[in-house]
Amino acid sequence: MPLIDEYVSRLHEACGEERDFIVTLKYAKKEEAIKKILEKCKAHHTISNILTRCTYKDKEVSVFVTGKVVIKGFKGRKEAEEFLKDLLY
Repeated sequence: MPLIDEYVSRLHEACGEERDFIVTLKYAKKEEAIKKILEKCKAHHTISNILTRCTYKDKEVSVFVTGKVVIKGFKGRKEAEEFLKDLLY
């Protein structure tokens, strides 16, 4: 995860059928990371500037202003990390 360490504090696998991941952004880089993500994603729904649901490369991404990001539909952690590298750089 060295490349994404600049922006990502933690990457946790969520419970459930599909392999979804919860990403915690580093507080100091949160605003910059959120801006990069939203520039690359196609937004579908925004709820009171708290949550933006969007898609990137056919994957669902939910971005919270708190610095949490939920990415859905992965086969494993390695695929999720590659997706994050592409999304953040």
